[in-house]
Amino acid sequence: MDLAKQTAFVEHVRERGGAKAQVAVTLEQFFEGNDCEWCIAPNRPDDLPLEAVRRVLFELREHPEVVDVRVELDVLEFAQFPDDEWPYASGVAVVTTLQPQEVDALTAAADTEPSGGPAASAEWLVDAPTVPDGHHYVGVWWD
Repeated sequence: MDLAKQTAFVEHVRERGGAKAQVAVTLEQFFEGNDCEWCIAPNRPDDLPLEAVRRVLFELREHPEVVDVRVELDVLEFAQFPDDEWPYASGVAVVTTLQPQEVDALTAAADTEPSGGPAASAEWLVDAPTVPDGHHYVGVWWD
């Protein structure tokens, strides 16, 4: 765990209201310096490491029909984060023209649950990704 990056990340999320609301962050913000295996998809199989989840999400963002993928952080759970913990995320926001079933197929290797959506926006998220005309939000979650 890169403690300087963890501290900077937590401060950023707090400044955005993360103590009381869900904040959306980029994949780079979430994963850079983060080696906390249980920060996302905590109930995934033991043989599916954090790096595999990371790879699936970055590959999803590169798909030609995907505009953006943002991590949906849960409300911050600690006043001060322990050295081995990163803010938790139970899902990601995908801005795309793909249907939820198609997103599910692209994220199956990360042991995701069935996706939600499509929806016109993710307005409950602070810093929610912009949804361009002709696109929609699809939520990807883990148990």
